[in-house]
Amino acid sequence: MSNVLITGITSCESRGVEALARSIIEQLNTEGPGGGDNVTVLTQTPVLDAESLAPTSARCVADPFVVSRSWQQMRPQESPAELAERREQLLAQTDLVIATGGDLHTSDYGVSTPYLRVLTAAQQRDIPTAMIGQSVGPFDDPADAEAWLAVATRCDLLTVRESVSLDYLVGKLGLPEHRVRLSSDPAFLLPAATGERTAAVLGPLGLAPEDPYLCLAPSQGITRFSTLEESQHAAALTRLATSLVRTRRMPVVLIPHCHDSRPHNDDRILAARIAEAADMPEVMALPGALTASDYKGVLSQAELVISERLHAAIGALSGGAPAIAIGHSHKFNGVLAETYGHTVDVDGIHADVRAFTQDTTVIGRLINDTDATALRTTLRQRLPLITDRARSDFAQINELLGA
Repeated sequence: MSNVLITGITSCESRGVEALARSIIEQLNTEGPGGGDNVTVLTQTPVLDAESLAPTSARCVADPFVVSRSWQQMRPQESPAELAERREQLLAQTDLVIATGGDLHTSDYGVSTPYLRVLTAAQQRDIPTAMIGQSVGPFDDPADAEAWLAVATRCDLLTVRESVSLDYLVGKLGLPEHRVRLSSDPAFLLPAATGERTAAVLGPLGLAPEDPYLCLAPSQGITRFSTLEESQHAAALTRLATSLVRTRRMPVVLIPHCHDSRPHNDDRILAARIAEAADMPEVMALPGALTASDYKGVLSQAELVISERLHAAIGALSGGAPAIAIGHSHKFNGVLAETYGHTVDVDGIHADVRAFTQDTTVIGRLINDTDATALRTTLRQRLPLITDRARSDFAQINELLGA
């Protein structure tokens, strides 16, 4: 039995992070009963994540390589010597390090280089390393780019989830083509909640299994990366929600995909704000401490999903529901383009959040010009390819582990 260390996890308070972690662990578990017992997840919120990932039997420990100040209260206090000792103990027991994280390796969040530390330490000890389903760059600081390249060129497996990153790595950073492969986000493999469970989640909103609805997944944190006022952003989302109800004549379910203990990133706050401002019974915030699989169950049954959270969009797309995005970085365009393929004009199903809040015509375009039926048809034709790409990562991981 091999021991696998998963890095790139911040906190499963973000259901997108939970989706990544669970998908990877469960794919590793398919190799045999009890396989999850040999998976250790490095995280900033170990107690919370141990509960979120309990069905997988993975072990969650406070990340000794990256100590985030913003989550200090969620992890044990340790001295530098204690952290160093734990780093050595973890690596001594590790056969493979898998790095996830989606888009950690960019200048957007300022955490790229710290999350390379465990990979660097593993490579120095000749422990195999894999970076899977990444969106990478752009890097503003050449030092960050050089640090990432130094690790990437020594990885035993490196895959990206969209062509934008592939083109950036090969064309801009000069990474040899044979060092990187196009794949897809591991969360495309996340199982959705059962139909019975999804019906129970929707029931308190007055929605029966046969009732059509739309989903809107707002991001409380998006304004931090787009220089927008929170009030301006909330007002635009409220206009979108009410316009959807009036135009499409369906209820709108607000999906708070990130349940962050830090208010600046807690989508429940924004969802409640939109529902109150809309003042329409058809605009409803989905309540409860739901899992990533719960959200996927709800999202995948929607007629259309509009999302500011990429992994909420992936939850819909991977369940066969058409999704469009309001985003702040290239990762949205890249994943949408890869998922729908070249027959869909991605510019028509994606809006930059700045334009969305400042240009009154954007809401009309998103509502009136989106052909959900055509998107659904295209999506279902493409999904086998996208999920096969994600599974192929684990076939190669099994080779690294000698399975």
